[in-house]
Amino acid sequence: MSICEKILIAGFSGSGKTSLLQLLEKSAPSENWIFQDLDQLILKKHKFPSIENLVETHGWEKFRLWERQALEGWLKEDDKGVLALGGGTLNQMILDLYRPSRKIKFCHLYSSFEVCWERLLSQNTEPRPLVRLGKSELQRIFTERESLFSQIKWQIQNPQGEDLQKLASQFWSEVLRS
Repeated sequence: MSICEKILIAGFSGSGKTSLLQLLEKSAPSENWIFQDLDQLILKKHKFPSIENLVETHGWEKFRLWERQALEGWLKEDDKGVLALGGGTLNQMILDLYRPSRKIKFCHLYSSFEVCWERLLSQNTEPRPLVRLGKSELQRIFTERESLFSQIKWQIQNPQGEDLQKLASQFWSEVLRS
């Protein structure tokens, strides 16, 4: 049986973390797992309709504080779980603090910048705050975050929005093997 109890899915905005999370919930090998999205936990706790609205009202600094607090609270819960992180949640401090734990496993879901950008533009909802910065600034942020994502041992490639069912099978196979 797996020693891993918490799985954090990291990836850039638009990489498919939330879509993968939803499929993982449907394909879980047991009912002993909880599945949550960090952005949704923050919105629910602070009673905001969207990340855009929250950032506009309180700013990035407050959002990042609440994000870190929500992550720390989720990691303290007893249940086994999978958490989709926000695109900018991961930082060096979080990697250094939690990566050594055998009970916490990081998974990086990779999609190219162009694929992420197209997905972000095609959303039917209000544009995410980062999209408003423009393509070139978002490309710079993507490149900057690649150095963090590359430190994660478990990499899942989702280059063109591959078959998520296949990615979910790959995911559970890795979890049960660890």
